[in-house]
Amino acid sequence: MKLRYSRGALADLEEIFSYIARDNPRAAARLVERIERVSSLIADQPYIGMVTRNARVRRFPIGNYLIVYEIDVDEVIIQYVRHGARRRPWEGER
Repeated sequence: MKLRYSRGALADLEEIFSYIARDNPRAAARLVERIERVSSLIADQPYIGMVTRNARVRRFPIGNYLIVYEIDVDEVIIQYVRHGARRRPWEGER
């Protein structure tokens, strides 16, 4: 399947890189590369992630981060990449 990142996911990757790069630019680059490699794996095997309430949306953990993606007809769309401790967009405000 094709792989596509939503604008939100691209912003997440930039934010993750910027945050980690303040202390260790090489570690930041390695983490983003790892997330991109796993995203490619997800595109090849889209059903490897855990099912969510929405059957088209799955999540896949990578270290302390969570890749949330949607399976469409001919592509996988990475929707979010978030640290596991952060509130997810679908959880709303408290």
